[in-house]
Amino acid sequence: MDLKIFGQVIREKRNALHLKQEELSIQSGVAIKTIHSIEMGKGNPAIKTILRIFEILELDFIVVSAKSL
Repeated sequence: MDLKIFGQVIREKRNALHLKQEELSIQSGVAIKTIHSIEMGKGNPAIKTILRIFEILELDFIVVSAKSL
């Protein structure tokens, strides 16, 4: 999985929902530094973390994973 594309998808969806990273952090319970790292294509987030973010952004893991391949 290409983490840069994965992070780009997260960032684009967050922006489409007019959410700031801080708002996503509060709603998902994921640290803002972690969200920033994911969006930059860095780090190796746990599945649990990804699923929390996806829930707030209403993203489907299968679809995003396919885009990132």
